[in-house]
Amino acid sequence: MPQWAVYVLTLLLGGIAIQNIYIAIKPMRDGEQQDLEEAFSYGDGPFFILGFFFSFLFWCSEKFFPERFKLAAFRLISLLMAAILIGLIFLIWNLDIVADFLLSL
Repeated sequence: MPQWAVYVLTLLLGGIAIQNIYIAIKPMRDGEQQDLEEAFSYGDGPFFILGFFFSFLFWCSEKFFPERFKLAAFRLISLLMAAILIGLIFLIWNLDIVADFLLSL
């Protein structure tokens, strides 16, 4: 993989991971829970997919968890997604090591 592609993927995935961490630790005021879905509306631009993804996570936390656990579930899902993205960045930077390991199997 070209070095510029590694840098671009790192910036893109790192930015999404930072946003996930921010949403997971952001203090919520009363009544702000209803605005979580609106916080991720990116309109029709290139980041529409991110807004759609976070709306889907918010919908999942609303449908599958009771009211008192909804916000905690959304925050946990956001934190887990950030951890997955950081792990993916680590794998991208060590792609040659991962490829050698997979070939040795």
